[in-house]
Amino acid sequence: MPKKEQKQILGTCYVKLSSLADLGRLSCALERAPFPLFAFKEGDNFRIAAQADLFMGTPIFYYFDARTNGEFLAYRSYGESEEVQLVESASNAAFIYAPVIRVKKMPKELESRNEFEDKFLAVEVEDLGSLVKVGAYKMLFEEPPLPLFGFKNGATWILGAFARIDDYEEASLFFYTRMNGEPPAGFVRYSPAKTAETAFSKKTDEHGFVYIKVVKLAEKHPLVQF
Repeated sequence: MPKKEQKQILGTCYVKLSSLADLGRLSCALERAPFPLFAFKEGDNFRIAAQADLFMGTPIFYYFDARTNGEFLAYRSYGESEEVQLVESASNAAFIYAPVIRVKKMPKELESRNEFEDKFLAVEVEDLGSLVKVGAYKMLFEEPPLPLFGFKNGATWILGAFARIDDYEEASLFFYTRMNGEPPAGFVRYSPAKTAETAFSKKTDEHGFVYIKVVKLAEKHPLVQF
């Protein structure tokens, strides 16, 4: 079998998140193991980023610029509240900790790019219920559900998930639905037995539901083509 041609990395897509809480939710919530985070100086701030995808040879990092740095990002969800902070030690068992790797110098191949020729094709689904089925399908393979990314596109809020339709990154699609406003909570609860009860939720401990995290972006995703 011929080897698949390896793409050269010619830059990285950095996508800004709406808050540090969104970074904590992305890297820690509902994951088997937290994503490692990379921190490097960006002006007067520390850019703290997690690589969450790869598309057409382009690594995709989601980040938030923080005033301070830390050795770990601590995250916990309790009741209807979330707590996220940068800390120096992983000493409180009530939190999930994502390790922060301090980067002194990034290679040129991972420098930020602003323009991309290749973009995800977007598939609009009918409603939130259809979208969560896309996000939850990986649970059939005992993997965490796909995150749902929310962002404003003009006057409309978009909520969607990046999913591969086979084993190749080139076959990734962005499945999305349009919303009347900003996502009102950090999770969506879904029950295959009660699809009509699919709704946003601030907590993840109600029995009988599958939960999918919602991550808000600061602006439109640069790799989505509508």
